[in-house]
Amino acid sequence: MQLTGFGTSEDLGRVNASLVLRTVLAEGPLARAEIADRLGLRRATVTRVAARLLEIGVLREGEPNRSNPGRPTVPLELGGHDRVVLTAHFGTRELRVGAVNIRGEMLQESRRPYRDPAPEAVAEMAREGLGALAGELRGGETRVLGVGASIAGWVDPATGVVARFAPLGWTDVPFGRLLTDELELPHYFDQTVRGLALAERMIGAARGHQDLLMLWVGNVLGAAIVNEGAARQGPRGAAGSIAHFPVGEHGHACECGRTDCLQQLLTDGAILRDAIGAGIVRPSASIRTLVQVAEDGDEAAMALMAERAAVLGRAAAAMSNLINPPLVVAGGLVPTARGFMPAFTEAFERAGERGGEIRVAGSAFGDAAPTIASAAFLLDAFYRDPFAFDPA
Repeated sequence: MQLTGFGTSEDLGRVNASLVLRTVLAEGPLARAEIADRLGLRRATVTRVAARLLEIGVLREGEPNRSNPGRPTVPLELGGHDRVVLTAHFGTRELRVGAVNIRGEMLQESRRPYRDPAPEAVAEMAREGLGALAGELRGGETRVLGVGASIAGWVDPATGVVARFAPLGWTDVPFGRLLTDELELPHYFDQTVRGLALAERMIGAARGHQDLLMLWVGNVLGAAIVNEGAARQGPRGAAGSIAHFPVGEHGHACECGRTDCLQQLLTDGAILRDAIGAGIVRPSASIRTLVQVAEDGDEAAMALMAERAAVLGRAAAAMSNLINPPLVVAGGLVPTARGFMPAFTEAFERAGERGGEIRVAGSAFGDAAPTIASAAFLLDAFYRDPFAFDPA
């Protein structure tokens, strides 16, 4: 369909450019006629839009397809490999600084534990890392589009205020300002799981979906809802908090003063606590050790993972009954454990009202997820309006 209702032809051109570029990202390489057919746009419109995107190097022409009779078709594919996003992810124990290209491919990543958990010290540490990486990349042909940053806690993306990040003891910290005051590049700062949901939709397990529920199991527990292509934020960015989602009685006291909160069963720390308590792994073990023990076929480890997967599956079913997504994606290290996703899927389908109608998938990004998620906010803006990042 030809979109209408925009103020100017330039506005319409930007919208059509976004549609064309996202289609090539999701399904390319594609010929101009194929893009037009998928979008319901006139072929002349796609040709005109593609010419602008080719001119700035965001698209490029592939090898002509001569397999069909008549004039060979020339597919369009994503270009702009020299365009990158610098990233900073603030986890519970460490900072990750990296670079991601516009395909969503991680090019570099470094990890450093926090020297000092104070917001000013963490922000300075990140600025140092980003500055060094920007200097390194600018020495070549690479073009830095901007900075994407994410944190595992509750952040208001409109103000950059971290409302709460318990692992570092932060409450109402204006961290976005501390981080970006000296940055001359476009920058985005938001909650990690929202970024991961956008990344899954653009280039990951949810590619082609406009709506999804994203779940994250790690040192913290979180969720994100994508509706019509946009990640739900809610007032002050508080959407997606599931740490205190009530589950069946388990008796573990929570920091909130209640018992039976979801995070007391499903964070990395909670699962590891119970694995150590059951003698499955030694007290010095990490969550990676536990996942490997399950992978090696230890029955007790696999049973623990399956039990926790079922808890998450039932909780996800309750969430899905409310928001009705076509897809649920689970990310983090624990969901990669042997037997986790089958147990999660079974419990989800048993407890949900739509049974097997809602598809379930694991994250596409593995251990790179926090860095890809950090880049996703800027990449989403780029794919909405690529010309805004290339004034020429």
